[in-house]
Amino acid sequence: MDNIIASIRKHFDVRDESLALLISGLKELNVPKKTMLIQPDRSDKNIYFVENGIARAYTIRDGKEVTSWFSKEGDLLYSTNSFHGPVPGYESETVQVLEDSLLYFMPIDQLEVLCRSHIDIANWMRYVQQKAFVEMERRLINRFYLSAEKRYEDFMANHAKLIQRVNLGYIASYLGISHVTLCALRK
Repeated sequence: MDNIIASIRKHFDVRDESLALLISGLKELNVPKKTMLIQPDRSDKNIYFVENGIARAYTIRDGKEVTSWFSKEGDLLYSTNSFHGPVPGYESETVQVLEDSLLYFMPIDQLEVLCRSHIDIANWMRYVQQKAFVEMERRLINRFYLSAEKRYEDFMANHAKLIQRVNLGYIASYLGISHVTLCALRK
C-alpha cells in the first residue's frame, strides 16, 4: 500500500493511529484491464484506492464516450451518485479500469464512520474533495477560454505521464477536442 499511504501523507498530515485504522479497513482487489468497475445501472457503495494502475470515468453523450476524469496510483475512485447521493447528470457515469490494477476498497459508510470519529481523516477527505473541485473548475474555465492547443499544453504540464498510459481518444475527449486535433497538436 505504499502508493496509497504516500499519497495520503503527501496531501494531509493524518496521524499514524488514524491511518492504521483506515488501512486496516481496506480490502484488496485485483482488477484486469478493460473492466467496467462501476456501471451506471448498478449502485456501488465502495470507495476505491488505487495502489497500481489507472482508471477513467466517462459518460455517453450523443453516442460518444466523454471522459470526465482519470485516477492513477494514490488516487481515489468511486461512483459520484453513491458517494454524494443522487447527483443529476451522473446517472450514466461508468468507471473503467485501463490497466491491470491493484485496488483497495472499503464501503463508503465505513469511511464516513472514520470521518466522524477521526478529524484528521475527515480533513484529509475534505482536502481530496476540494482538490477535485478545483481541478474540475480549472478544466471548465480552460474549456471556455483556452484554445485546444493551450488545453493540451496545460494537460501536458499537469498530467504528462498519462499520455503514455492512456488511449489518445480518451485524452482527446477529456480535453474536449477531436482525436485528429490531438494528433495534430502532438506533432
